[in-house]
Amino acid sequence: MVLRLTYPLLFCILLLMNGRCDAEKDHNMEHHHHIENAAVGLFTFDEICGFYVGKKLPIFFPIKDHSLYPPFLPKQIADTIPFSLSQASTILKLFSVPPDSSKGKAVQNTLKKCEIEAAQGQEETKLICATSLESIHGFLRKAFGPDVDFEYIATSHPTITTPILQNYTVLEPPREIQSAKKVPCHPRPYLYAIYSCHIDANYRTKAFKLPLVGDSGDKVEALVVCHMDTSALSSNHPAFHLLGIKKGDSFCHVFHQGDIVWIQPSTSSSISTN
Repeated sequence: MVLRLTYPLLFCILLLMNGRCDAEKDHNMEHHHHIENAAVGLFTFDEICGFYVGKKLPIFFPIKDHSLYPPFLPKQIADTIPFSLSQASTILKLFSVPPDSSKGKAVQNTLKKCEIEAAQGQEETKLICATSLESIHGFLRKAFGPDVDFEYIATSHPTITTPILQNYTVLEPPREIQSAKKVPCHPRPYLYAIYSCHIDANYRTKAFKLPLVGDSGDKVEALVVCHMDTSALSSNHPAFHLLGIKKGDSFCHVFHQGDIVWIQPSTSSSISTN
């Protein structure tokens, strides 16, 4: 059986599940926590290493709302448009978007997040909210070096047309993607394409491809990213609570549609599932 859910509704259900589990027995808590963590694609590194052919995982793969993720503007145009929270009203007027609309609120939230990320950016973990393809390319050139080739990897699920929570069966053990440097990038909802990219120097990031097939027959080539050292993250990061781990411990999450990781051309190898 499959459940047709929107991502916000799913998240609310998971929060309710988490509250309800507090009153149940320990083994039921572990069972529900495992289900809710898997549903949002959140795992410990040990769990990833334990994935075997035939294992079933309840996962929700959201479908990107393309109205909130339009294409890039040419750099010469993007550079002429303000990009700061203090100028949000001017930006929204320029695109005829009401500030209290869902799109208007999404735009303001993206501007806020980009400014917070820029303020928190450190030398070892550089961040950028790229407003054009040229901006991303320049950032990647600095990350990988001027004479180094790079490519991107992402989650692929071409047959999924409706977001559903269903069981997915592991078709092959996770295959680690070998690349000395990695640059994850995430699309932000905005009036034109915005990608938040960061250089993961401190997290000792690992990336895996995980082939899956759903109960509905949908095939997914999932990209799983593992942060092996999370000591630089806030101790209030939701992953620590959901997985029952502490700051500094490793955790992994499935990248959704649109999320990508730039890597150096590489090979892949299966990890041990012993």
